Amino acid sequence: MKQQSLKDLSTRVDQHLRNARFIGKLSVDVAQKKIQQFCATSHDSSSKESVLPTEAVEPFSDLPIENYDDLTAKEIVAALKGFSATQLLAIFNYENTHRQRRTILKAASPSNE
Repeated sequence: MKQQSLKDLSTRVDQHLRNARFIGKLSVDVAQKKIQQFCATSHDSSSKESVLPTEAVEPFSDLPIENYDDLTAKEIVAALKGFSATQLLAIFNYENTHRQRRTILKAASPSNE
């Protein structure tokens, strides 16, 4: 019984990891498409080069909020105002692979723009 429970737990953890990777990649793809669409409609050609990211955002790198893990969901959502799409995506990916708090995921979601 104990062996089966560990196997089930391992299977569930593996599935959650696969889901998190998929959602992270999907989020990056959606954000990049939105940025490309924004740049395509922009009349300023110089902003097209500076706005479009060239690489995918790492979900855990350079979070734009200090002491993120010590803050409540309410504090984080309040801090998101004025963040760029890339910063929001970094927050979304980090939260999605860690605590998965719905309020933060919704507020930082690329589809929320």
